[in-house]
Amino acid sequence: MAEKSKTGNAWVNFVLIFIMGAVFAVGFFKVPPAMGSLMEYFQCGLGEAGWFMSACSVAGTIIAFATGIIQTKIGPKGMLIAALICMALDSLVGVLAPSVEMFIASRFIGGLGNGFLATAGPTLIALLFKDPAKRGLPNSIWACWTAAGSLIMLNAFAAILGATGSWQGVWWFCLAVNTVALVVAVFCIRIDHAQEMAMVATGGGVKPWAGLASLNSWLLVVIFACFAFIFSVWSAMAPTYLQTPLVGMDMAAANSVSSITTVTGIVGSLIIGVVLSKVKNQPLVLVATMVLCTVAGVIQFVFTGQAAIIVVAVLVGLFTNIVPPALFSNAQWAAKTPAGVALVMAALPIGSNFGGIPAAPIAGAIVESTGSWAMVAAPLGIVGAIGLLCSIVFMLRCSKAALETSEQR
Repeated sequence: MAEKSKTGNAWVNFVLIFIMGAVFAVGFFKVPPAMGSLMEYFQCGLGEAGWFMSACSVAGTIIAFATGIIQTKIGPKGMLIAALICMALDSLVGVLAPSVEMFIASRFIGGLGNGFLATAGPTLIALLFKDPAKRGLPNSIWACWTAAGSLIMLNAFAAILGATGSWQGVWWFCLAVNTVALVVAVFCIRIDHAQEMAMVATGGGVKPWAGLASLNSWLLVVIFACFAFIFSVWSAMAPTYLQTPLVGMDMAAANSVSSITTVTGIVGSLIIGVVLSKVKNQPLVLVATMVLCTVAGVIQFVFTGQAAIIVVAVLVGLFTNIVPPALFSNAQWAAKTPAGVALVMAALPIGSNFGGIPAAPIAGAIVESTGSWAMVAAPLGIVGAIGLLCSIVFMLRCSKAALETSEQR
């Protein structure tokens, strides 16, 4: 009974943690639907505005090398609280920012919080659900925290903007909601502090680059970077593109169509999960996902008809979100030993962050210099081809091991 007085019901705690993640993501994804208003307010071009999201990736890359150490000092619940504090500062500094440079700095702070939360979530699940066999469902649900927040913000942005009258009103709204979430996290999530600190006591000794000990792991990291580049361009730029005269959607319609990608992304993740459980040659599945991801990149800004754009939004969600599950599933072939799988998994976010950093700035600069959104297909296609080539090399190196392992089971 003494333990229950310190740590509450596992599912109640988990639901609260998931809600905290979704609230964080609501604030994190407030920029894409506001891109046009922000560019007008700060008098900046599309290339510079691309850093409004890429700054988050820069912060994520930097903090990835320290989250293990930080978690050993403050625990996973402390990381969750720190994430919410970062997002509160993101909104506060951003709404008061006197310059575009200060606004980008606010997004860097939010990116630090994203790194904290991405580390804290899985650790808290492992702490709450001590039986590994019972972690599958909560881990699957937790994987949707960013999608949930993005979906909420994209569909609520127009209403919040209409009620408050400006993009600053959206930032104040996010600050208020985030502050409430912070109070809930501090006082309502019940975690035994001694247990959480004991769980993470050795985590600081694991370095992200420890998983980069083989060519196979490097191939997966590069593939993840290519996926992140393609996905980040769409998530950051799509609402702005849909509101251009080329397409002609109003803000509410543009944000709603952009959110389709989130919904179909969840569907794609579920579909690829079934495929991976049925197909023995998982490296081959990875190649197929990169073929589709490359197609998703090339078609992003080529079509201008509104009906065609809806189809594109559906396909981008389906074709891009199948890549991460395939990468995670293939991590076992990249590791030299069974114990090394966790190290490879820890290294993969390095690729994701590096791919996300240049995505929106490059796409924005191309549109500004050429005057054509369709020209963005060129770098997206090149990046996709690099990822596809890496996936083919990985398949040639690892298919035999995957098939032999499947036959032994």
